[in-house]
Amino acid sequence: MKTILVPTDFSKPSKNAAYYALHLGNTLKANIELCHAFTLPAEDPMFGQVSWPLDAYPELMEGNTRELKKLANALEDKGRVLWREDTFSFHPSISYSCKAGDAVYVINNTADNNNTLLIVMGMQGSGTITRFIFGSNSVRMIKNTKYPLLLIPSDHQYKGLKKIAFSTDMNKKDVRTAQSLIEFAKYFNAELLITYISLNANDSIEDQSYEHKKEFFFKNLDGNICYNCIYSENIDDGLDILKEKDIDMLIMGHQHRGFFDRLMNSSHAARQADQLQIPLLIIPENGNLPF
Repeated sequence: MKTILVPTDFSKPSKNAAYYALHLGNTLKANIELCHAFTLPAEDPMFGQVSWPLDAYPELMEGNTRELKKLANALEDKGRVLWREDTFSFHPSISYSCKAGDAVYVINNTADNNNTLLIVMGMQGSGTITRFIFGSNSVRMIKNTKYPLLLIPSDHQYKGLKKIAFSTDMNKKDVRTAQSLIEFAKYFNAELLITYISLNANDSIEDQSYEHKKEFFFKNLDGNICYNCIYSENIDDGLDILKEKDIDMLIMGHQHRGFFDRLMNSSHAARQADQLQIPLLIIPENGNLPF
């Protein structure tokens, strides 16, 4: 059965992401797997040489599992409220797992064993990605995810998907990604807005190389799609313009590595992220999308 994996640290943003994933699961006909990773304090450098009782592991496992069960029950209750009158539609089942170890490893390993469609995580209200157990793991998850990674702003509520924007430089690999995203958009009867952010002043409708690239990219694409070209001096300003298009989700490929680094590490990027009050879907480096 297809699964949406939801890593959680039991914070408000991660719980909000779980509720968003519940709606996606209903539409995509996928179950929900909650995932929590923890380490023993003695394994963390910040604890120095502090020893930890051997019986701490069962205690931590029990406490974290209890929190997972509580969240799973809350999601099930929410599902019963949402679909109580729709007895014939698909209702996602909720499961959970708790493991000790490196958070990014645990997430990817859990995803490998669950026929995972995508991973859904929360973002803080400031736009920075919520600290998943340890602060650096969110950045590492972006760089090392093997599956589509969907980041949900902490206060964002699911209201359906009507327009999904895919930012691309129209390379050959992104053609395959666009085809998969067309299938993804069909689940929601959404329009896929394929957006080319041009940083080259020579790109224009009169430029033959640009027109050739565009023609090749769209040659075999078929579905509810439209095209948008944004002329901008940099990717951040281009995204500012794109966000004015009344979109419900922004999709970016892993090749936007520089943007993600700035998103996490610079004050300018923090401003950009703060304004990004819509879900951000990151496509993994291999471009594989199981939709």
